[in-house]
Amino acid sequence: MADARPVHVHRVRVRPVDCDRRGAVHASRYPVFFEAAMVEALRSLLGSYKELEKRGIDLVVAETSVRYLNPARFDDLLRIAVRVRTLGTTTLTVGFDADVDGTPIATAWHRYVSFGTPQLRSTPIPDEFRRALEPRGPVRR
Repeated sequence: MADARPVHVHRVRVRPVDCDRRGAVHASRYPVFFEAAMVEALRSLLGSYKELEKRGIDLVVAETSVRYLNPARFDDLLRIAVRVRTLGTTTLTVGFDADVDGTPIATAWHRYVSFGTPQLRSTPIPDEFRRALEPRGPVRR
């Protein structure tokens, strides 16, 4: 994932409610952080998630995986890079890389299905959204 340019970078400050009794961010919080990063990525690319909803489309998480690398702690500023890994006809796989001051914290991916709310089944991702979501090329060093 780290080779593709991010489509968005989201930052979130760790709050006490995010931490377990050891003072580290609880594993259950990372998917919430990644989903918030995805919503903000869509806002930056499309104007708003509501643009999808106006077309009768919802992006439903069908599959996810998280790898925990290092703990984040209260008051850390998590930087989450969002990268489109694959873009199919009805599916979208998005990668997330979280770090604190350059120290890797977690990596993850979510596979979303474009779900037509009127039909209640998967539906093709519209071309105008597809263009905005196209995976970015390698990072220029």
